[in-house]
Amino acid sequence: TLTRIPDSMALFSELSDDSDAQLPHSWDSACTGKRVGLPPPGTNYLTSVRESTSTFMDTVGCNLVKVCVEKARNYADSLDGAKFDNYVETINGWTHKLPLVFDNLAQKLNLISLLDMLQLGSGFRRELHEATGRGAADTIRFGCISLHISQTPLDAKGLQALTLGDISQHFGIPLLGEERPVVSGTTAVMMSEPSALRPLADIILGCLQDTGRRLERGGFASLSDFVIKMCVEKPTAAHLVEKLVNAFPSMRDAASVDGQTVYLFKKAQLLAYDVYQCFGGTDARFAFPDIRDLSLFADNVIPAMAQHHGVLAPCKVIAVKIRDGRELTLAETTAMRAASIVAGQLIVDCAKIPELMPMSGKTSLNQATLDSFWWREGKEPELRVLPRLICKNTVYF
Repeated sequence: TLTRIPDSMALFSELSDDSDAQLPHSWDSACTGKRVGLPPPGTNYLTSVRESTSTFMDTVGCNLVKVCVEKARNYADSLDGAKFDNYVETINGWTHKLPLVFDNLAQKLNLISLLDMLQLGSGFRRELHEATGRGAADTIRFGCISLHISQTPLDAKGLQALTLGDISQHFGIPLLGEERPVVSGTTAVMMSEPSALRPLADIILGCLQDTGRRLERGGFASLSDFVIKMCVEKPTAAHLVEKLVNAFPSMRDAASVDGQTVYLFKKAQLLAYDVYQCFGGTDARFAFPDIRDLSLFADNVIPAMAQHHGVLAPCKVIAVKIRDGRELTLAETTAMRAASIVAGQLIVDCAKIPELMPMSGKTSLNQATLDSFWWREGKEPELRVLPRLICKNTVYF
């Protein structure tokens, strides 16, 4: 008997903008790709990322960021195979090293999927370190582990039931700043303003609540239920990415800049990659044959590493903003992220040129493994201090 799988494409369209008003405004504002048109049905969404970023960088983006072809060639020739193997293995194995006990595959898949859904908040990196001593990625990991350990329901209904207080408690995000005296006549009252991290808490809450309501509307018990059914429908990374992007605004990582549409789909691709790494070796539903077609998961770290290695060069305005720790515009952020994907493909292509010395390692070089390598390399003490692009009004990284 065939069970009808709900149409994930309808999850986005069935919920009106009016219902978004019930969610935190910071989340709604941060979903900047909500109204950007997506590739038509049947399009390979992984190909759309490569093609749209390449077209954008050839036209609009090149005025903001330059991709340095010769530097990409030199970098590909200089990659250390042993170091590459070590770093990629470290990052790829994180799903097997969670310090948690799971009742079944679906429960573990659900937590991994939510962790990837919540890979956001990088723009609040400085404020998080000052307030909690943790960066964005560690804050999200800390919060999700806390939700799991406390046995907080994380199915569709449970996500909708979460409150701002829950987010503050589990993720360790303060909602209020320092108290200040407010004088009214002869009376002085101590008052607290919202903390600088309140918008981040709102974005996390909105992301989880909206995901829950869309899952319930679509007839899915949980995010893992959605992922499993999409993979049963067609076990490819491209299919899963397409369904995630169409179903959830928090995954709709796209932008329109000067009439050019750019698809990045960072979190959806990352989720597909992590599902493959964790379950693909033992479960045919997740053994995606097109896993090498994923692009770099462009966030704030990857462009910083590409810039550090000289394979991309931002214009003076962007370079100064990054140096001074100031926020970038949506167009500037999109250009940096798109340029890193184009540069990543150049490096992969250059590594295949016969006259270049190939890496001596065992790990295949593709955009996804290059992402893992750069992300781990960015944690080296001397590179961790590199200035990174800042964009707070986003739910995508």
